[in-house]
Amino acid sequence: MKFGIIAFLSTLVGAIVGVGGGLVIRPMLGFFDVAKGLASFSSASCVFCMGIVSLITTVRKGARIQLKETVVLAAGSICGAFAGGACIKFVSGEFIKTGYIFAMVFVLICMAARKYMPRIKLKNPPAQFLTGIVTGGLSGFFGIGGGPFQMTALLLLFDLEAKEAAVQSIFITLLTTASSLIQYAVSGYWDFSLAVYMIPMAVIGGFVGGLLNRKLDNKYISYLFSATVIFIILMQVYSVFR
Repeated sequence: MKFGIIAFLSTLVGAIVGVGGGLVIRPMLGFFDVAKGLASFSSASCVFCMGIVSLITTVRKGARIQLKETVVLAAGSICGAFAGGACIKFVSGEFIKTGYIFAMVFVLICMAARKYMPRIKLKNPPAQFLTGIVTGGLSGFFGIGGGPFQMTALLLLFDLEAKEAAVQSIFITLLTTASSLIQYAVSGYWDFSLAVYMIPMAVIGGFVGGLLNRKLDNKYISYLFSATVIFIILMQVYSVFR
């Protein structure tokens, strides 16, 4: 029951603000001493199913996926995630946890200062691909979903409002999560012992979150995104000092 609740709440918020949900699910499963591999696979499975349902829901409600930009950004994110993941072995676990806190604080500062920044809209595919490499690299290095980094890039560099940025971020997360699941398939890791209970709740969370994304104003989604980032920071601080 507790894992189902985690899946529902994480994907509900994730679908609304565009952070996927995996970056909350995975550390929460760690708090309950779920093995790292099982936590990662269960999280990826939930996020993938949530992404499909959330996108179908938002598109039916009038959302539009900007394929030209997001596919390029997603391709860069996938490449960056492999590179970032390869760097993990060169640093300690404590360094990664502490670095993630500072990265999330930086995201929070960017959100607070957004209204004072010049409006930028990247239209150059190489620049979009490079942006994806950076966001994906941070995702792979810290071992979490790249939702906060993707959302920040979409808001600051692609001149999107929070509601539309969330939809594009979920689409990118869906593509990057699919690549992670393919990696699991190649390695032969398919443990659905937790996912079988969590996926149905993730589907419900994705559906409800998709509906709320279309109903809420941009300012409320921005507030919820910032609140989610603060929650993630507090989780990481607890993880470091517990």
